[in-house]
Amino acid sequence: MNDDELDPLVLAALRDVVPASDSLREQHIAAALAEISPAEARSRFTRLSAAAAVVVLLVGATAIVRLGATSTDSNVTPRNGAITTVPVKGSACGAELADYTIVGTYSSAGSVREVWSSAQNLVVVDQASCAQLGTFTHPAATANDKKCVGFGLDAENQGVGTYSVAGTEFLLVATPSELQIRDGSCAVIASYPLPAQS
Repeated sequence: MNDDELDPLVLAALRDVVPASDSLREQHIAAALAEISPAEARSRFTRLSAAAAVVVLLVGATAIVRLGATSTDSNVTPRNGAITTVPVKGSACGAELADYTIVGTYSSAGSVREVWSSAQNLVVVDQASCAQLGTFTHPAATANDKKCVGFGLDAENQGVGTYSVAGTEFLLVATPSELQIRDGSCAVIASYPLPAQS
């Protein structure tokens, strides 16, 4: 028997089947067309487009985070494993302050001063010459999570910045005559005369 030939019993049964009416045939065609309608195709395409957009956003965000992590304004570890601090916030004076981070700047005697912090002390640097003008020891403080918020500064008192030592955040303020260190309750816990220009 040839595979292309049907069994004579099957052929006879097919001949006895009554053809479908035109309305039944049109119902079947309409149902099939509804399954592959443009609206359904658009819906699938929209879902795929949304999924692709999410993937692109995630990849882009990851790339941006990696670029930010390798910025020149951060610590760089050379191949020999030594840590070199690259100047931050536009400062050119950070090369000699490897274990320090910049707190901020203030103006005094017609020049800009930078204040840097380490775990032990603060260093004031002249921004133009990078000369170190003064070093002050951090005051003793107990660790707390208070932050000096809403402290009023005026034209004479300049907010230098905030920094943390041993779990305590301090606010550094430059007045016309001194640097004040304020704790989380905004109380002055230490003050030092502004260093003179060298």
